Amino acid sequence: MSCFFQTVSNKYKSRQGSESIIEEQLRQWGLTAIHLRPYQIKGVNWLISCYETGHGCILGDEMGLGKTCQTICLLVFLSGKLQRRPFMIICPLSVLNNWRDELKRFSPSLSTVIYSGGKEERAELQQDLKSNHGFHILLTTYEMCLKDAAFLKRFNWTCLVVDEAQRLKNQDSLLHKTLTEYSTDFRLLLTGTPIQNNLQELYSMLAFIEPVIFPKQLADEFVCYYHKIEKDTETVKELHSLLQPLLLRRVKAEVSEEIPKKVEVVLYHGMSALQKKLYKALLMKDLDAFENESGKKAKLQNVLIQLRKCVAHPYLFIGVEPEPFVVGDHLIEASGKLNLLDKLLSFLYVGKHRVLLFSQMTQMLDILQDYMDYRGYSYERLDGSVRGEERHLAINNFAQQPIFVFLLSTKAGGVGINLTAADTVIFVDSDFNPQNDVQAAARAHRIGQKKPVKIIRLIGRDTVEEIIYRRAIAKLQLTNTVIEGGQFALGAQKTRDTSDVQKKLHEILKFGLDKLLSSEGSTVCDIDLRSILGETKGGIWSMDPVQSITEINEEHILESHMYIFEGKDYSKETSQGDKKAYDNLLEHQKALHEDLSQGGRILRNKENVLLMTADMGPSKKRKLSPEELEVLQKKNQEAAAKKARLREEKRQRAAEIEQQKKIALWEANHYQSCCLESEESSEEEEEEEEKGQLDLEYKDPEETSIKYIVGDVTHPIVGDEDAIIVHCVDDSGHWGRGGLFTALGNRSDQPKKIYELAGKMKDLALGGALLFCIDDKESRNKGTDLLALIVAQHRDHSNNLSGIKLPALEKGLKKIYQEAKKRNASIHLPRIGYSIKGFNWYGTERLIRKYLGSRGIPTYVYYFPRIKACSSSKESTVAILQS
Repeated sequence: MSCFFQTVSNKYKSRQGSESIIEEQLRQWGLTAIHLRPYQIKGVNWLISCYETGHGCILGDEMGLGKTCQTICLLVFLSGKLQRRPFMIICPLSVLNNWRDELKRFSPSLSTVIYSGGKEERAELQQDLKSNHGFHILLTTYEMCLKDAAFLKRFNWTCLVVDEAQRLKNQDSLLHKTLTEYSTDFRLLLTGTPIQNNLQELYSMLAFIEPVIFPKQLADEFVCYYHKIEKDTETVKELHSLLQPLLLRRVKAEVSEEIPKKVEVVLYHGMSALQKKLYKALLMKDLDAFENESGKKAKLQNVLIQLRKCVAHPYLFIGVEPEPFVVGDHLIEASGKLNLLDKLLSFLYVGKHRVLLFSQMTQMLDILQDYMDYRGYSYERLDGSVRGEERHLAINNFAQQPIFVFLLSTKAGGVGINLTAADTVIFVDSDFNPQNDVQAAARAHRIGQKKPVKIIRLIGRDTVEEIIYRRAIAKLQLTNTVIEGGQFALGAQKTRDTSDVQKKLHEILKFGLDKLLSSEGSTVCDIDLRSILGETKGGIWSMDPVQSITEINEEHILESHMYIFEGKDYSKETSQGDKKAYDNLLEHQKALHEDLSQGGRILRNKENVLLMTADMGPSKKRKLSPEELEVLQKKNQEAAAKKARLREEKRQRAAEIEQQKKIALWEANHYQSCCLESEESSEEEEEEEEKGQLDLEYKDPEETSIKYIVGDVTHPIVGDEDAIIVHCVDDSGHWGRGGLFTALGNRSDQPKKIYELAGKMKDLALGGALLFCIDDKESRNKGTDLLALIVAQHRDHSNNLSGIKLPALEKGLKKIYQEAKKRNASIHLPRIGYSIKGFNWYGTERLIRKYLGSRGIPTYVYYFPRIKACSSSKESTVAILQS
C-alpha cells in the first residue's frame, strides 16, 4: 500500500455526504436558461462535496458533456447559498468569449470582469478592481496570469478554475509554478483528457490540486509504484480508490444517450508522381542523419516534418509550384491528398453536409483556402493568427449561416469551442498526440449535436503518415485502458534515452518505402465514397453501413474495413522490405555522388539528377555576353511584372469574395453601415489644390485656419451650424476605456453601440470613417452634433496596438471634409495622439490644415482643461489662439 493511498484514505474516510442540491435550488440562486441532465446534477453535487470537504478536484468528463455549465452551477451555489466570492476562471484565449457568453447566459446575476487587453487597458482594470471588490468572477487567460501574476496574487480567490488543464501537465512549467503561488480556497481543473501520455502528467495535476498529499519531490515514487501494475490487480483497485475522491470522469456512451452516434473512417490515398520524386529526394537530402547511428535527433525530426509536408502537398515547398502561379486544376492534381479531398468535398456538398476541416499546418490551410476559392465553396477560417474577436465572429458566422466548410488548425481550433452546426469532421493530417485529434473531433460531437457525426481521416498510403497513425491508435488504446469505464486503471510511459528515440525515428522514416518505390508513377486512384462512407439523406448520415473503427477490436480492423485498408496487413513496424528498399536507394545515391565528384557521366539517370540538384550546390556557369544578359534581364522583368499582376488579380478576387461575404453578413443581420464613402469629385479637388485654384466656400479669412480652444470637445462651442466631433479608434471593435472614450460614453450611448456593432459586422477598415448623430441624451435648439470615428490604428492578434497611421488618418479626413462641405458643418477635434509617446503631432496638424482648415472648413482643436477650478466651460474658452 502506497503512502499516497494511506494519506488519502485517512483524510477522506470520515467524509460525510452533504444534502444533494437539486436544479430548482440552483435556479433560486441565479441559474437560468438551461435544463441540467441527471449526470450533470450528480457532477455539480460532486463538485460541491469536494468544496465542502476542503480539497481540490479534477472534472475530467469527456469533451462535449458540459463541464462549463457544471462549473457555472458550482459558482452559482457558492455565490447564492454561501455568499462567497471572488472566483477566477483561467482559459485559452480561443475560448474566452465562449466562457463570457455562457456566464452571461447561465448566470446573469454574477458580475464578470474580462481581464485582458493591452498594458494600459489592464492598468485601468487593475485600478477598478482595487477600488471595487464587489465583482464575482474574473475571467482571463493563461498569458495574463503570467504577465500580471504580482497583481492577481493579491486576491484570495474562493475558487480557481483552470480550463483545458492539460496545460498543467508539467509541474516544472512556469504556468504550473505561478498558479501554485496564487492564494485559493479551492482549485478545480477541467480537462477532457486527464492523461495524455503518462502518469507523470497525472501526478502534476494532482500536485496542483493537493500539493500537501502529492508534493513535487515524490513524483518519481508515485510513477514507480503504479506504472508496472497489470489490469484487475489489487494495485489497480488501490489506484482507483486513490483517485475516486479527486477525479470524476464520465464518457458520452455511458451518460448521454441523446448525443447521436459518431463513426470514424480512415481513407488511404496514393501520391502523385511529383510527390513521389520529392519524397525520395527529401529522404536522401541529409544522408549523415541516417548513416550515423548517433545521428542528431533534430535532423531526423526535421526530415520527418518535411516528409509529412510532402505527403500533404508538394506546393508547401518553395519553387515547386509552376509559374504563372494561377490557381487551377494543377493545385488538385499535384497532391494525392487534395485529389481525394476534392472528391470527398464534392460528395459532401451534394449531400448537404457541413464540414470541419483540420490541419496542423497553417501553410496547408493557405492552400486549402485557395482551393475553396477556386471551387467556390463558402468557408470560415480559424488559426493561431486570428484575433479573439474575429475568432468569435467566425464561430458565430458558421453557427448562424449555411457555410459549407470551417478551416481550422488542430491547435487553435481543437479546444473549447462549440461547432455542432457541422456533422462531418475531416483530418487532413494527424497529430502525433491522438488526444489532440480526439479533442478536435469533439467540437462537433458534443451536447447540442442533433445529427450523427462522421469523422474522416486522410492518410497517405505507404508513407510516414501511416505509421504515425498506427502508433497513435495503439497509444490511444493504452490511454483508453488508463481511463477505462470512466475510471483510471493503468498508464505510464517509460523514459526512453536519446538513442532509442533516434532508432524509432529511423524506423518511421523508412516505413513503406518497399511499396512506395516499387513504381515511379502516380498511385492516385478513384474510390467509391458512397460504399465507404455510407448513405446520406437530407444532410444526415446513415450509421448502419459502416462500423466505427473505435468500436472494434484492433485484430478485426482488416476484416471489417477491407475497402479502406485494401486487405493489406500493415504493421506498426518497418518491414525488412522497407529497410532493403532504403538501403538500395542509399547505395544508388552514393554512386551518383561519387560520379559527380569524379566528373563522371551521370546523365544516364536524369531523374535522380533532378532530385539531387537542390542539394549539390551551384554548378559553374558560362559567362553570359552583354546581349544575353540584356535578354535575360528583360525576361526576368517581364516575369516579375507578370507575377505581380497575377498576385494583384488574386488579391482583387479575394477582396471581392470577402466583400460578398460581408454583404451577406450585413443582409442577414439587417445592418446599415455608417461609413462615409469617398467621392469621385475628390480627384478634381486635389488637382485644383495642386494648381492653387481651390474656390473656398467660406470667405472669412479667420475661418481658413485651425483654431485652438481650451475646453471639452464632446460639447463643442458652436453657433447654429452642425458640428462634427472627430475621434480616432482602432480596428478591433472593442470600445476603449478612460479619456475621450469615457467622455463620449457619458455624452451619448451611440458611440460604443455603433462602433462595436461595426466591428462585429467587419465594417472597420483602416482609413474608414463612421459618422452618426450623438444627440440622444442632450441636444441643442439649433444644429446637430455628430461624431466621426476615423479608424486610424491597428490592433494585432496579440492585442498589440499600433500608433496612429497617418495614411489612414489622411483618408478619413478626406471623407470628413466632403461631409462637412455638404452640411456647412464645423469640425472639432481633440489634440490627436496627445498621450502617445513619439507621436508626430505636427505631421497630423499639417494634414488637418491641408484637408480642412485651408479648404474653408471651420476647424477647432480642443485642449482639455486639467484644472477643475475654472468657471463654466464656455467662459473658459474666450481665449482662442489662431495658428
